[in-house]
Amino acid sequence: MWRGATIERSRAIAQKADRLGFDYLWLTEAWGLESLSTAGYLLGLTSKIKIGIGVLNVFSRSAALIGMACATLDQIAPNRFVLGLGSSARGVVENWHGEPFSEPMQRTREYVEIVKRVARGDQLDYSGEILKLSGLRLYTRPMKREQEIYIGAIGDKNLELAGAISDGAIVTMYPLSKISHALEVLERSNPSGKKKTLFLYLSMKIVSNSQEMENARNEVARNISFYVASMGKYYSRNLAALGYDQMVKKILAAHSEGGSKAATAAVDEDLINELSMIGNVDEIREKLLKLPRNVVPVFALDSPPTEDITGLKLDELAPLVAELQRDVT
Repeated sequence: MWRGATIERSRAIAQKADRLGFDYLWLTEAWGLESLSTAGYLLGLTSKIKIGIGVLNVFSRSAALIGMACATLDQIAPNRFVLGLGSSARGVVENWHGEPFSEPMQRTREYVEIVKRVARGDQLDYSGEILKLSGLRLYTRPMKREQEIYIGAIGDKNLELAGAISDGAIVTMYPLSKISHALEVLERSNPSGKKKTLFLYLSMKIVSNSQEMENARNEVARNISFYVASMGKYYSRNLAALGYDQMVKKILAAHSEGGSKAATAAVDEDLINELSMIGNVDEIREKLLKLPRNVVPVFALDSPPTEDITGLKLDELAPLVAELQRDVT
């Protein structure tokens, strides 16, 4: 999670996850750690785990610069950097980066094409609807493979875009019971026929008693209400479109009348269960094994207040990860 993340904590998580055999560590970016430099640092400290950025917005850096970063990170750790791209939200783009938030989908489409071409060392002559670039190419060792790119997608249009131009999608705040719909939309515009991957961000809480269960549910409810009421209209609109219109209205009304605490209290059990996995190890295993094989769960971990990451329970999650890997194989 981006809130509260520091280099020290990220390093501790990355090195332990690498030792335990996790496949990926995804870094998020909003207004905290800068993700590309963090990725380079962590790639240099690990040996096997893939480091992904999920997601990098297409307004705060040029497409060519991101392509250069991909080639650079591939030299640091060949085949271990994964790029997530997306539009982010108007508030982040305009209020933090000072850029106009316009034509996000077309901009994302053009960024994907340019990033791939720059990273593989092509002569860059490009004329898109938004970007016009010409006459240059990369003057360092390019990538020998195509950069792995996933699109941060919320609604159906973005999922279709991801299916058309990338290796798959990254979704968050997406109901578990609707994952089959997301996969269907992702494949709808797939030109290659190659199976796309869906990375599903989930709040994951291993609990062992009733007090831990209550604390975990309250924490997840706070996160849900924050995204519904305070992160623009994207998440609330998508949840409403997927059948949670009444719940979204209830959360928004509570937030308007009583602020964040009231909004948190308005989140019901059904939505908590749809957007998180809370329980003991066996309960979570059962839920994980029900996911379709091309859905990769991404455990959204809190940023602990110190470098002590024992509370994240990575040791307890590791056997579940190993079991999922064997099942997929």
